[in-house]
Amino acid sequence: MKDAGRYREERYKYAVDVASGLFLERGIDGVKMTDIAENCGIGVASLYRFFETKTEIVIRAGIIIWDKIRSDFMNYVSEDTGKTGIENLKYALAYYKKLYDDHKDAIKFLDDFDQLMLSEKVEKERLVDYEKSIVNFSEPFKAAVEKGRQDGSVRKDVDVSEVYVAVTHALIAVCQKYIRGEILPKDDFSLAGKEIEKILEITAAYLAA
Repeated sequence: MKDAGRYREERYKYAVDVASGLFLERGIDGVKMTDIAENCGIGVASLYRFFETKTEIVIRAGIIIWDKIRSDFMNYVSEDTGKTGIENLKYALAYYKKLYDDHKDAIKFLDDFDQLMLSEKVEKERLVDYEKSIVNFSEPFKAAVEKGRQDGSVRKDVDVSEVYVAVTHALIAVCQKYIRGEILPKDDFSLAGKEIEKILEITAAYLAA
């Protein structure tokens, strides 16, 4: 019985891993349950025994994708610049540009994910595990601010938590807009990277003492 349970768990994890790769490659709408089953080498009926709906496997895939972003983020922030607080803050903020440059497929998935959860009216209780997996970028951000306040390079009269939330929401939303593509006649996203950098510069300038 233990072997059977272990085998089922391995097949479950494998299906989620395969699905996450397909979602990143084709987008959520571009992947059917039959595609996932075929790439797993199992019948679609077997896949439905693991996941009652496609939405459920999308949620599980989202957790894996966030895990990969977390790994990349932790490797990035492990490099201590050893400079002033404001310089460390600029370095921490620069990850958002790296996220846009290196993980466009993940940003697209996250945008599609939000739209799917809203359209399907998924209950918040079903997203508890997903929410726990979301990478929290605040630790190095706040550490840099605290260092800057001590060395005099970062202002002391702002609520760092409020600034962090505002900047995070703004940058993620902007990145998602660029990933969706141009819509209006005057839209030109060829300089998207530079525009993200400008937002980061404005944020750093606002926080600098």
